[in-house]
Amino acid sequence: MPASGKADADVPPIRSHTGSTRQGMPLALNRAPGEDLQDWIMRIGVTSVDMPEGASIECMSLCEHPVIRMIYGAKWTAWTADGKIEYEPGDKGLVLYFGPETRAMNLRVDGSFRVVSINCTSAFATNFGLPDPRETLDRILPFDPVSGLQGIAEGHHPQDDPHAWLDASEHALRESLRVGRPDRPHDLLDAFEHLTLTDPAASLSDFAERLDITPRTLERTISRNWGVTPKFALRRARALDMAAALLGVADASEEPELRLRYFDQSHMTREMRHFFDHTPGAMQTGDCPLLRITMEIRQSRRLEAIAKLAGSEKPSWRDPSAEPGTD
Repeated sequence: MPASGKADADVPPIRSHTGSTRQGMPLALNRAPGEDLQDWIMRIGVTSVDMPEGASIECMSLCEHPVIRMIYGAKWTAWTADGKIEYEPGDKGLVLYFGPETRAMNLRVDGSFRVVSINCTSAFATNFGLPDPRETLDRILPFDPVSGLQGIAEGHHPQDDPHAWLDASEHALRESLRVGRPDRPHDLLDAFEHLTLTDPAASLSDFAERLDITPRTLERTISRNWGVTPKFALRRARALDMAAALLGVADASEEPELRLRYFDQSHMTREMRHFFDHTPGAMQTGDCPLLRITMEIRQSRRLEAIAKLAGSEKPSWRDPSAEPGTD
């Protein structure tokens, strides 16, 4: 299998047990957690992917906030701010704490893998006594920030039924967070998070005025909790939305509007190169399986934030016949 994850004609394709796009690319089974966890956790997902023997994926990931990933199976390699690092999870699994990313982090996975992804809010690090987000940008820390060094809770271990696995993982997370008893996050963080999801082209001065805070308060609070400036956070959010559209995991009707956030095609190309080291065309025609999974998790949260997803409605980009539990 080539490095991108695309199969040769005589090689079996990647097989996902947790959902896929209508074009057959793997996705995670993911959802918002229960209301009692939403101050700290944005989204919980499980990914189960089988690959042909000897196959590997070279791709990337870009997330705004910390992500706790519990990885099982294949060896992972990451090119971080600390250099190239290899991770051997084995059957017992390995917990990795990914800090916020300013640009896409290159990743390689050698073989079939199972992953629990816990996408944290911007309040997570500062309220759980973790390193300052500014110190963890583009880095991976090999520890469990929730349970400490006691190993992965049994509830996170892979199960054949992805829905049961997701339920068990959320329950285990809830039990761990209950012990921490963190303070409730600042309302400003919720408001700014909503802005990045719903209107990242907005004026920061108008946003600060609407909340009756000074631009300095906005700058200080966001930088401390997000690890980046508010201006950069909005710029990155625009790029994430555009990348999701290019990768086919966004509401197709929104793509023209997302493109209008850029002055012209050359501006959009420069931004895609800056954040992903790819042109828009290369992203649209490439496989990018790992990046697509992370973009889809964020996009699902975004559509909930703008109330386009409700109840049991499914995102339009997911293949209904490939959803876990369907025959």
